[in-house]
Formats: sequence, C-alpha cells, structure tokens
Amino acid sequence: MNAERPNVRRILFGVFELDPSSGELYKHGIKIKLQDQPLQVLGLLLERPGEVVTRDELRQRIWDQDTFVDFDHSLNISINKLRDALGDSASSPRFIETLPRRGYRFIGSVRNPQPPVPSPASSPPPEVSPVSPPPVPETVVGATPSTATTTSVTRLESWKRWFVPAAVLLIFVLAAVWFWQRNRDPLQRRRVMLAVLPFENLAPDQNEAYFVAGLHDELIAQLGRLHPSRLGVIARTSVTQYATNRKPVDQIGRELHVDYVLDGAIRRVGDRFRITAELIQVSDQTHLWTETYEPNMSDMLGMQEDVARRVSQAIAIEFLPEAQQEFRQASTSNAAAYEAYLKGRYLWHQETRPSLEAAIAQFQRAIELDSNYGPAYVGLADAYGVMGGYGFVPADQVLPKAKAAAAKALELAPNLAEAYNSMAFVSFYYEWDWNEAETLFRKSIALNPNNSLAHEFFSSFLHAMGRLDQAETENRIAKELDPLDSWLYDDRGWMFLSRRHPESAIPEFRRAIELNSNFPAAHLSLAVAYNRTGQFAQALAEVKKAEALSGDPTRVLEILGSTQALSGDVAGAKATLDKLLSGNIQGRVSPYSIALIYNALGNKEEAMNWLERGYREKDTWMVWTGTLVEWDTLRLDPRFVELQRQLRLPPRS
Repeated sequence: MNAERPNVRRILFGVFELDPSSGELYKHGIKIKLQDQPLQVLGLLLERPGEVVTRDELRQRIWDQDTFVDFDHSLNISINKLRDALGDSASSPRFIETLPRRGYRFIGSVRNPQPPVPSPASSPPPEVSPVSPPPVPETVVGATPSTATTTSVTRLESWKRWFVPAAVLLIFVLAAVWFWQRNRDPLQRRRVMLAVLPFENLAPDQNEAYFVAGLHDELIAQLGRLHPSRLGVIARTSVTQYATNRKPVDQIGRELHVDYVLDGAIRRVGDRFRITAELIQVSDQTHLWTETYEPNMSDMLGMQEDVARRVSQAIAIEFLPEAQQEFRQASTSNAAAYEAYLKGRYLWHQETRPSLEAAIAQFQRAIELDSNYGPAYVGLADAYGVMGGYGFVPADQVLPKAKAAAAKALELAPNLAEAYNSMAFVSFYYEWDWNEAETLFRKSIALNPNNSLAHEFFSSFLHAMGRLDQAETENRIAKELDPLDSWLYDDRGWMFLSRRHPESAIPEFRRAIELNSNFPAAHLSLAVAYNRTGQFAQALAEVKKAEALSGDPTRVLEILGSTQALSGDVAGAKATLDKLLSGNIQGRVSPYSIALIYNALGNKEEAMNWLERGYREKDTWMVWTGTLVEWDTLRLDPRFVELQRQLRLPPRS
C-alpha cells in the first residue's frame, strides 16, 4: 500500500515557487540552486507576508546560539544571496524590503495553488457517469447530407487544419520566453554599483599622501576588473571629492547612484602598514564586513585580492579565476617597483608639465626594478600621451613612445584593458588611423566595461567622426561610472555645439564649472558657446576667468582672438595673433589655434596655410576639423576638401 502523501501547498510569488516540505525554490518550474540559510530566511518571511520579521526573530529561528557573534554578517550574506536569486534590489525591492536596524518584510504578492490531487490511497476519485457518444446521423444511400451537417464537418476540418500549426507556434513562443527568462541574469539589467572612497590617511608623516592616493587608485582598478558585467565601480574623479568633504553614506549613495561603499583608513610607519577596510550597504547603512590588514609593501597584492574576494562574497558575485589571474598580471611582487608606480600615478593625475615629467621618471624607475611590470608601462604610455595631447611637447616626440610602451604592456599582460586604451589614444590623435583606433577602443571596453576613461575617449573619437548619437551613448555610460567628472559635461556641451544647439550647450558647460571651479577649459568652452549666440561680452568674461585660472596660454589666446574677430574687434584679434606668433608663449603653439583666428577674421587663405601646416606637424587638434561648426565656412574650399581627404575624415552631413 502506498504511503499517504502530505497535502502541502507550494507558496507562489511572481514567477517563483517555494516548496516548504522540501525546502526547494523554483523559477518557472526550474529548481534554483540556493544555500540552506537563505532558503530558511525566505520561508520565514513568506510565513508572514506584509509583516516585519525582526533580525532577532531570524536569529532565534535559523541561527544557532554559538553563531551569534557572526550573525549580522551571515544574515547580510543570506539576504544578498536571496535577492540575487530573486533578481531583487535593496534600493527598489519587489519582494524583500529592508527596514534599517529592525528587520525585513516580504512585500510581494503571495498566492497558493489548489491543493494537490490526492493519491488513490488517501481518497478515491469520485465516480463519473458514463457519457454516451453522440448519435451518428442516419444516412440514406443516394441521399444528400443536410446543410447543417455539411457546415459542421467543414468547421471541424478547418479547426483541425489551423489548430496544429497554432499550437506548435504557441509552444515555440512559450519555450523561447522560458529559455530567455531562465538564462537572463537579472543583474545585467542593472549592475550592482560600488564606490571606493578615498582612504583616510592616518600616517604621522603626511608626505605619504602619494601612497594613500595610489592605493586608492589601485583598488578602484582592481575591483573594476572583478566582474564587470555584474559590478560597476565608480571612477576616481567622482570619489576624490569625498577625501576632504566627508558626507553620510546615504547621501553619497544618492549622489553617485551606488548600492555599496568601500571605505577605510591607512596608517604607515616605515615599511609597515595598518589598513582597515569596511564595506557598507547604502540602503540601510549596514556594515557588511570590516577587516584590518597589517601587510608590508610586498604583501599589498594579497591584501587587494582579499578585499576583492570579501567584496564579491558580500554582494553575491563570483570571484572568477580569470579575475584573480588579471589581478596578478596587473601587479608586482617588487615592493620598490610598486612604490615607484604609486608615486608615478599620483604625479600623473596632477597633469602639469613638471608633474608629468616626474611621473615619467617614476614609471621608468618601476620598470628598471621590475621589467615585467605591465601597469608601469601603461603609466608611462599615459604620461607620454598627456604630454603630447596637451601640447607640452611636440606630439611626434612623445606619442610614438606612448604607443611603444602600451604595446610592451600588452606583450606582458595581453588582457590589460588600459593598455588598449592608451594605444587607441595614439591611433586617434596622432596616427589618424580611424579603423585601428575604433578597434582598440572597443577591445579596451570589452575587456573592462568599468573603464570610464575608455568610454570618454571613445565618445570623443565618435564625436570627431561625426557619429554624434553613438558619442552621446558612450558619454552617458561614462557618466554612470563617473557621475561627477566635469570633463564629461564639457564633452557633452561640445556635442550640442556640433549639433548647432549652443543654447543647450551653455548649461552643460556651467554644470562642468559647478563640479570643478578650477577648470579653465570649461570657461573657454562656455566662451565658444556665447560666441555662437552672439553674447560676446559674456564670452570675453569667460576667457578672462580661464586666464586667471592659468589656462593653457595657446588655448586662451585662441578663444580670445576668435571672440575679438567675431565681435568686430579686428585690431584686437590681430594683436592676439601677434602674441601667438611672437615665440614668447609658454609651451607649443598649435597651428590649429592660429588657423582658427584667421578663419574668424575671414582670411581663408591664411587659415588654410596654417591648417596644412598643422597636418604636416601632426597637430592633435586636426582631428576636429571634420565635425566642428567653426570650419563650415571652408568646407567647399578645394584645399580644405583635399585636406579632409588626406585626413580620411568622413564628410560632415
């Protein structure tokens, strides 16, 4: 005799089912792999839908007393794994709502199916009266069937003819939807976002600031490689402001649109360190974990690996083996080389000619100490790139060196996304190889979608190619990773200028200045927008602000001369040209800048002479002749048409 089956209902919510008797969770009928504790938490929440289940109740029901010390960490892990399985979000919950410092509440709609059909042993099915088949109509030989009978048969045959294909199509559609839902990763719709705040410097010697800042950069870079499709990491530019302007975690979460914050402090005495790191969930300010490390310089890689592993466990993403391999490729066991690299990165971010020269020296020292240190070659490539891109030295003196250094980095670490980005920069601004530049940018982004700089540079490339819709898309992605980067607003303003909407560009440039008051380039961009709208007095005021902020002398004079020419101050524009041509300007004078003023004065011949010189001298600004509105007056000039052909720039629509 068969044993009696218990009459247990499965609990249904959304597309999920929980079987309380077996403790199994199903999605679309497919069993989901989930550990026991998260399942028990779900079961308890589903017992009381709509009610608050306190953390203490969860501890008493699920956790043993001897795990009390680690209870908070274990519960947070269980809730995160549960949300991951359900595709839920702490910030926008569909199922599990967090009540800070109290507990959790199940807010989804819960329903139960009908009780399962009992087995024959427990209750036999009711008797069913036999149904006689319908009588077959009598047919007389030689007689014609009635009209009603003929119509009925015709409808039946027609229904049969269409039913099978329709049923097959319906089954195919349902199977496709099921397969899509089964394989769809809910976090791909919205990646978990993390901000790594600048660590507090507790060292008695504040000259160690370079180390604190450098390690901060390294953690951002390493965590960005962790699982880019599942975890987005906010870029350095947007988090550095919190070093001196500490704010509550929930406010930081709102400003950066992040789910988690990694914070900490560093104290260095000699070659010993004490580093404290903690991961905080923004939604309820829960501290998911806190750890203290006491490494020496050569142990830094192990410390960073452990932080990455703890982060991945806390937010329920897998610490992939390839991520661990990339961690090690992007580091060094040579303590002195690592310290030189951190100093180089610290100096590189200052973006002045003296700081870049010092950064190059530090990267070269790191390479001398460890010739297989890939990131040191990337740092060298980036420093050379900025030197040439900003015009501190002629591009042909440094940009080939930048590409060679990036190529060496890829030889040592073939999946180093930053190296591809450095090579793409040179292909774009110096070699003018548009196909190679696009291939390299895409490769860099594919390897690490968290590299906001790659998205920003690729956006500029697409803008120069006249592909403004795609450029805006990349700019938007970069903003998600670096929401407070003033350069991204400046870039977007120039896209509006290229669309001939200067009135829309003005708010973008103003926002860039709000985010960074010490940003001369944005004042010059705003001056260009004012020129386009005929507000020449406002444009001149912005040029003066840029000059007061020690903006690039060539760019300041370029925009000043253009403003003077467009406003009718011909004498002033010519005097500005004389300053540019005097040879007394600090740094390299761009032929492009001189051409721009001549063009504003209406002297097309001289404008073309200087543009052709810019082509011969590999002036990096030449990439913008294809798309910027300023050159529209020359687009039909045969010399300009030939120049565009030589540059292989797409025609402006």
